[in-house]
This record gives sequence, structure tokens and C-alpha cells, in this order.
Amino acid sequence: MAIIGRPNAGKSTMLNALLGSKISIVSPIPQTTRHQIKGILNLKNAQVVFVDTPGIHSFKDNLAMQLNTIARQSIEGCDLLIYVADTSRAFGKEESEIMYFLSKQQIKIIMVLNKIDLGKKYMGEYMECWQRVLKERNIEKDPIAYYLPISAKTGQNVIELRGAIVDSLPEQVPFYDKETDTDFPLKFRVADIIREKLFLILKNELPHSLAVEVETIRDMEGKIKEKDIKRTEIGFLKELQPQIAQIQAADGADMEESEDEEIEDEELESDPSDLLSALSVPKGQLKKSGFIYIKVNIYVNRASQKKIVVGVGGKLLKEIGSTARQEIESIFGKKVYLQLWVQVLADWQNKPRILKELGYSTE
Repeated sequence: MAIIGRPNAGKSTMLNALLGSKISIVSPIPQTTRHQIKGILNLKNAQVVFVDTPGIHSFKDNLAMQLNTIARQSIEGCDLLIYVADTSRAFGKEESEIMYFLSKQQIKIIMVLNKIDLGKKYMGEYMECWQRVLKERNIEKDPIAYYLPISAKTGQNVIELRGAIVDSLPEQVPFYDKETDTDFPLKFRVADIIREKLFLILKNELPHSLAVEVETIRDMEGKIKEKDIKRTEIGFLKELQPQIAQIQAADGADMEESEDEEIEDEELESDPSDLLSALSVPKGQLKKSGFIYIKVNIYVNRASQKKIVVGVGGKLLKEIGSTARQEIESIFGKKVYLQLWVQVLADWQNKPRILKELGYSTE
């Protein structure tokens, strides 16, 4: 089943609340979700596969168009749509576009009236607008099976929503094993965690002017001290240089920072320590000691934006790396050395090849 709604309606917060764990990143900044993310809820009597999507909006650059396409394509093959409306905000143009789009689908819908913890001022307006759309399109049978007011943030009525979802889905064999909670590739999960911290720390300064690419994920041997891990991720620790040099040789990666560096496709030899292409952390296969080395590129459009992300003396980048690292360590179950590089890649939102390599392409 797919989760649809306009930006910042609380779709990712609702998904995490339904799953009882964090799969999709959350921030107050609209358009935080840029990927089609599957979260898998395993119950005693059911398995529910949720598809969290980017918010549908009216921006016109290539990134926005790619995100809208991803959101609309996500409903293909779904048995149920969850339409999330933010009832703390007045009804708008984007909401009207979504309603007309949904009214054309031959799929059962649950309308989630979210953010009731902030008030119910506009709740009636959303339901009235939906009925008006049905009347304009001469649709006699309402495809919405449930209208459910909830607060994804506080958890109010989330259990009731879960029950309504299970009741609305057809009987089928499970698609995934019971241990699987997402099929979102590991490198994109790591990138999204870092993006979330960037958005939360930078707030409105440049949320849509940056992208995060995970270039390397390696299971490394050796020891690393906690005090060194907590240091700013600008540059290499001297004691790690021999191991980093090995990665450099294996990956053929240029480790020097560049203002205008173009991304190039690289083929890596099969290596059990290389986790860049992994869908999840391989259980029981990580080295018992050592640490996970992750190299990340943060792309911005202009040099002035780079200064904002790095901060005075690297202070902001250190804070971003430190908060992201703690969450990433919970995924791998071991220490992580996270290296962040901020690079200028002008107008990256409108370069199809760059969007594809960052995972935003719909091809």
C-alpha cells in the first residue's frame, strides 16, 4: 500500500509510528523524503508493505518533477492508498491536485486526517472538498473506506489506523520474510539519516540546495578510539591513513576534495567488506572487531552554501556528523567512522545523470 500526500503532511512520521521503528527520515522541512521507501510491518496475522513517497508539489525543477513522478508511480500494483492530509493547515492547490488524482484511481483509499494534536480547525474542510471532487467527477461510490483523525506524532489513533489497514487489504502470501523491516538500500538509508540531520541543524537555510551521496561503506579491521571518532570528519585521522589508502586503491576513488568534481561511474570488485551495494546489514557476517568506515559527499550549488554547511571552524559539520553517526551505529551495531566532504556541484538538481546516481531517477 502507498502513502500519498503533499509535502510535510506527516507521511514519514505516520509510517514510523505504524512500524514502531524509524525507517523514513523526519524533519519539519517540507520534501524531506526524496525516495520511494518500503517499510514492512510483520504482525501475527498479517504482513503489510508500506510505500512512503515524496510529497506531491508544484515545484518546476527537474528534481521536483522526478519526485512527483516517484510519488505517482508508487501506487502501481498497490491494493490500498493511504491519503495523509495535514488538517492543521488550510486546504490548498496541491491538496486539490492530489484529490483529483486520487479520484481517478480504482483503488480503495483511507483518508488520514493527521496532526489533530495541533487542532481540528480544517478537518471538515478537507472532507467537504473531497465530496465536492466526487460530485464534480460524477463518482457515486466513495472510494474512501475510512476517514481517520490521528496524531502520528503523539500516537493517537495509530492502533486504530493499523487495524483499518489490515481490514482493507486482500489476503495474499507474504512478500518478505518476517525479519525484514525495509528493502531500502543501505547506502540510501545512511544518506537519508545524514540529510535529516542537515535539515534539522540547518533548518531553512538551504534544505533543497543540497544532496548526500554515500561513496564508500566498508567493514574495517583495526581499532579506533572513541575520542577520535568524535572528532570533526574533515580530513583523515593519521592512524587510519594506511587503511584508507587500501580503500583508495580498491575503489579507485579520488579522495581529494574538489569544488567542481564530476561524479563518474565506477565498477568495484566483489569484496565482502564492501557494503555499498548491500540492501541491509549482513547478519553475522560483519567483523567482530574493527569499525565501519563511511565516506560521504554532501553536494551544494554554491561556495557560499558550502561555508554554511561546514560552519565556523567546522563546527556545524562536526555536529551533523556526530548526531548522524550515533544513529548509523545503531544500524550496524558497531563503531562507525563517518567522513563527510562538502563539495560544490552547481545546479545538481537539473542534471539527470547526477539525479540518477543520487538515486532520484525514475528510469
